[in-house]
Amino acid sequence: MQIIKIYPRGFASNCYVITNDGKEAIGIDPAQKRVESELIKLGLVPKYVLLTHCHFDHVEGAGALQNAGAKVLCSATEKTLVGTGADLFDAFGAPRSAYRVDDTFYDLETKILCGIKVTAILTPGHTAGSCCFLVEDDAGNRHLFTGDTLFAGSMGRTDFPTGSGAQMSQSLARLKNLDGDMPVYPGHEENTTLDTERRTNPFM
Repeated sequence: MQIIKIYPRGFASNCYVITNDGKEAIGIDPAQKRVESELIKLGLVPKYVLLTHCHFDHVEGAGALQNAGAKVLCSATEKTLVGTGADLFDAFGAPRSAYRVDDTFYDLETKILCGIKVTAILTPGHTAGSCCFLVEDDAGNRHLFTGDTLFAGSMGRTDFPTGSGAQMSQSLARLKNLDGDMPVYPGHEENTTLDTERRTNPFM
């Protein structure tokens, strides 16, 4: 399994591309429309888009990948926020990106996508339906994609619509209590590991 990080140009989230066979790919939080052209350069066909949450800086490229044939998934709770003021497009004056949610995850639901095991962990706090994706490769190695819940040394904001500091604390405790160590791929800034955050993150 290969994980490719696409850094944003300007203000937007990190996007992560996962492929098991070098042909079909999952995109996590396609923040900008250029993600589609990056996939073309890599020779990858987008099959699924996973959204940790629906804020504008995480989803701008979702419509382009959907038009290219990918199915868009998020948590069942977050689906109810898509297209509402909670997505922050209007609040930040961002041009609205058109996409629809094709399927949803419930808490701890696992789906096999492109031959990859993906489990959603509901982690409300940044938004009511924020989730993290736990991805396991064929060798049993686990990788945690945390969106705007957990950052290296920090956490996501809780003052946006549907955010909650109390829920964020509970969500971070939930991540802290996951078994073992694993790489952490956050929505912004640099990657980290779960053990590093357990030891050094004051919010955890």
